[in-house]
Amino acid sequence: MHNVEIGLDQSLSMPDDSYVMDYFGQLGKYLHAGPPVYFVLEEGHNYTSLEGQNMVCGGVGCNNDSLV
Repeated sequence: MHNVEIGLDQSLSMPDDSYVMDYFGQLGKYLHAGPPVYFVLEEGHNYTSLEGQNMVCGGVGCNNDSLV
């Protein structure tokens, strides 16, 4: 039990012929920095408004309560 890794293998979340599989392979090979985090937003989010952009912002100057 001490060698069981936490989490789901991200490659199990998509078909084998997905272009993202190559991306995951390259990440593991060249940029091993830990597991990535993905957020899924429901349809209808307004990315064109400043308020909508600030809700998912992840950089300097973003709201403290943004998604990221």
